[in-house]
Amino acid sequence: MRLIPGSLLLLFVCFLSVPSDSRPQPQTTSNPTLIVPGMSVGPLQLGDTRERAFELFPNKPNMDQEWREGPECGTTINWLDVKNHQMAGNVFIRLKEGKVFQIDAGTTSFHTAKDITMKSSPQEIRNLYPGLRAYVISTGFSEASGDRPLVYWVDSEKGIAFAFAYSRSEKKRYLNWIIVFRPHAEICPQWPDMEPTEKRELPAYSLESE
Repeated sequence: MRLIPGSLLLLFVCFLSVPSDSRPQPQTTSNPTLIVPGMSVGPLQLGDTRERAFELFPNKPNMDQEWREGPECGTTINWLDVKNHQMAGNVFIRLKEGKVFQIDAGTTSFHTAKDITMKSSPQEIRNLYPGLRAYVISTGFSEASGDRPLVYWVDSEKGIAFAFAYSRSEKKRYLNWIIVFRPHAEICPQWPDMEPTEKRELPAYSLESE
């Protein structure tokens, strides 16, 4: 029987232990309530199909809605989180060409790894997320946003943004949406009735739209 020299045997064993695909694998999470920047909200991931979205967030007839946005923002599914007894909320699932490209979480059912959720204050977010840039992305607004445009704090590198509405009763901004998107992509706003030139950067961590 022919013996393999020790150095060649070690090389042979190492070669067998290398995976056939050594490229970095996508990060996954088993936490059904975790928001992962640039990747997912709970079990729903960017890139998932429409069928997968409805499997994870089943349609409730006469409650959930779906509508077409402009050509850049595709279709939006508004899923109502009716099982959340702490605070009712919504999840906007945005699709283009049948694939999820942005998820807007507006419910305390989901949170980031730093425990930021809908009840978190702007100061908490500022302390935990350095380097966020502030924008008005759309000049549109509604009564639900306090009759003012939303203000977005954005980390484009990681693919996460925080959108703040205005409370007229409390006379201050509050966290309205946590948005997950592909890093460096443009965010589709709540009211995309704007020209691209209307996107306007504000001083960092600003909460005022003017």
